Amino acid sequence: MFGKELRVRNQLFVICIGLLILSLAISASAKPRKKSKKQKETAAQKEARIRRANAERASLLRLSIQRSDGLDGSFTANTGRSAVRASSAPSSGMVQFVGDPELAARGIAPATASAGQIIISEFRVRGPNGANDEFIELYNASGADHTVADSGAGTGYAVAASNGVARCVIPNGTVIPNKGHYLCVNSVGYSLASYPAGNGTTATGDATYTTDIPDNAGIAIFNTSIAANFTLPNRLDAVGSTSEANTLYKEGTGYPALVPFSIDYAFYRDTCGKAGSITTFGACSRDTPKDTDNNAADFVFVDTNGTSAGAGQRLGAPGPQNLSSPIQRNASVAADLLDICAAASSPPNRVRDFTSDPANNSTFGTLDVRLTFTNNTGGNVTRMRFNVVDVTTFPAPSGIADLRPRTSTAVVVTVDRPPCGSGTSNVTVQGTTLEQPPSQPNGGGFNSTLSAGTVTLATPLANGASLDSRFLLGIQQTGTFKFYLNVELLP
Repeated sequence: MFGKELRVRNQLFVICIGLLILSLAISASAKPRKKSKKQKETAAQKEARIRRANAERASLLRLSIQRSDGLDGSFTANTGRSAVRASSAPSSGMVQFVGDPELAARGIAPATASAGQIIISEFRVRGPNGANDEFIELYNASGADHTVADSGAGTGYAVAASNGVARCVIPNGTVIPNKGHYLCVNSVGYSLASYPAGNGTTATGDATYTTDIPDNAGIAIFNTSIAANFTLPNRLDAVGSTSEANTLYKEGTGYPALVPFSIDYAFYRDTCGKAGSITTFGACSRDTPKDTDNNAADFVFVDTNGTSAGAGQRLGAPGPQNLSSPIQRNASVAADLLDICAAASSPPNRVRDFTSDPANNSTFGTLDVRLTFTNNTGGNVTRMRFNVVDVTTFPAPSGIADLRPRTSTAVVVTVDRPPCGSGTSNVTVQGTTLEQPPSQPNGGGFNSTLSAGTVTLATPLANGASLDSRFLLGIQQTGTFKFYLNVELLP
């Protein structure tokens, strides 16, 4: 079977190389073969040529275009949508970087929110601590900072369950940043209060409640706290299961009802555009929470064991965010290969280690991807982390890689940076930390986050400065892979 898979990969490799050669041949055919002294390539021209070639490869294919030690695929990381496509038996790849078209100017929206502007972005109604281990995360999708203003004489925006009882209220005057979050938690059982958030803060609730939300019950947010006005015209968003009878508290037919296991799970809105599919490849079509008014299409189920609970099965983790959490800023960060003078799929940009390490979810070794991120926000960055929005992981079918994001430490790497060929130097590539809780004994997956621990209040990343980072992926099954990230920052 392995030999058969390898033959398929080799065929794909040949096709990809053929396309690349054809493209390069077309671009070169306009020039004569013989070079005069005037035509000799300078170091600057060589560097520009390499950059153009890398960009050309990236635009041609989202698959691997080269063979390298043990993985097939490609890695794309963009500043508005970090994405990667890769694979874990003979390897190859590239990096693409795309700006964020959805970035809006910051500002305060004084008007009461309307439907779709403040949405439920992640939630659960049960966890390891039982029926009260629940949270509701809200997201500002309005395109600007939003100041909460009740539509009537109430005290703010209410989050209610389908019994019509408010669980929490976002007070009038609260400012939710553009693309920022607000978190309501059940203080009786919530178990993720230690999950990292901002600088020195964790994912504690911005508001709390104590009344359990029943399994599979619907939840809605209204632009008022007055219960008599919990009506469709005042509803901002809703999510509920197929078993929820009250249509005010769900959109569409609802998400698939769950078997009520007390596991570390969450439903979160798709931030890639592939509905959490492990086998769908290609670039992410979005980098903000999907909201089509259809809960079944918009939400993705994950848990830390890859449990089959009725709503799809994929390894991942809950990641509740509050007002202090970092915000997705893809468009404000430039990403590039660690060494643009080397191929994207070759060391030092990508390193394949075949050492088996089952204890760390790396039975077939690891894939180490190195990238350089540059701060273009216009100010200091004091917190940087990366959210996994798409990955091939458990339960991947045969031929698809099962990758597990892991914590990594700093390594010293030799690079040949521009002007290419003028000499090498050593750089320190900083590790990234898989953020816990929740405990992720099987490694990371969908919705997991990895932090850049060297970027802090005491050691900020200045505007224009760069950070060399690595992403270490344990390999539990070889095959074609993908790995996409969003960049989250705090000033």
